[in-house]
Amino acid sequence: MRILLLNQFYKPDVAATGQLLADLAEGLAQKGHNVHVLCSRREYGGSDTAFPAREIIEGVYIHRVKATGFGRKNTLGRIIDYLSFYVFAVCKAVMLPKMDVCVALTTPPFIALVGLVLRRLKGTRLVLWTMDLYPEAPVAFGFLKEKSILHRVLALVSRHLYRTSSGIVSLGEVMTDRLVAAGAPSDKVVTIHNWVPGEPVRQLKTD
Repeated sequence: MRILLLNQFYKPDVAATGQLLADLAEGLAQKGHNVHVLCSRREYGGSDTAFPAREIIEGVYIHRVKATGFGRKNTLGRIIDYLSFYVFAVCKAVMLPKMDVCVALTTPPFIALVGLVLRRLKGTRLVLWTMDLYPEAPVAFGFLKEKSILHRVLALVSRHLYRTSSGIVSLGEVMTDRLVAAGAPSDKVVTIHNWVPGEPVRQLKTD
């Protein structure tokens, strides 16, 4: 199976989502799948460093696109990084060979819309891996008013993604409940808890 994993950050970037995605990508590649990752060339923290545009790591084909690199220092810079990644990601995605499945995370928010484009143009199935809930998260942090027009529009986008996806991965039981409350079909949601990478974990000797 040819699988596309879509997220702004990926190994060797230190972002947690990128590290988890790398575990999944390499595991799928070891099982014989043709695994591709579409991510940004810029670092999570923001710097002038740019990762290679194309690379193969542990059998995973990595496609990195240009994007701004303001990082996480302020909200405006983060939004600009998001927007630039959206533009280049959708252009690159449609140029790649047809994928059987696109697994889209939630960094940046609503990046699954790129997977929706692939679904409509090429028949690629879309799976949502929800690391954060939008627009619920910005409301909780006070960045967005729940009754605003923007909130209503974003909520409609989320519900459309939930309905049109082939599956939705939730991080836990509470998130599963909130996904269903936000309009996700309960029969599409599967709860898979985040894991700890096994490499740094060592058993302690006890007396």
